[in-house]
Amino acid sequence: MKSRVIRLAVLVVAIAFLPAFLYSQTLIKAPLFRVDVPFPFMAAGVHLPAGPYIVSHLGPYLIVIETENGKARALLHVQIGNTGSYAGTKLVFNKYGDQYFMAQVWTEDDREVHHCTKCRAEKLLEAQSRPPEQTVVLARR
Repeated sequence: MKSRVIRLAVLVVAIAFLPAFLYSQTLIKAPLFRVDVPFPFMAAGVHLPAGPYIVSHLGPYLIVIETENGKARALLHVQIGNTGSYAGTKLVFNKYGDQYFMAQVWTEDDREVHHCTKCRAEKLLEAQSRPPEQTVVLARR
């Protein structure tokens, strides 16, 4: 009798935690590509240094860019568009003076362009100056 109660309690606890476990599995990062960014930049309001990065999907509208050593990262909310043609895998940055802001993530495999939400600092610079220059950094092969 006591063992049935224990089994039932374990089963109830397992069922109670099942939705949380399944949800956490959907948030596993899916690496898209690696890229070497030759300049410091901002992504989602976070200052990131120049260097090698891993770009990953975290969900349909979330992308993570993090240094290969894992010491710096930014979580980006994106809007997805279709490139319609072969465009290559790359990052596109908006440049205002000497400041770079991550603007787009292009993925060759699914032919999508992910438009990054602009942070407050970029919106301020955009309002104060002329249109930005665009700088493209290609993914590593």
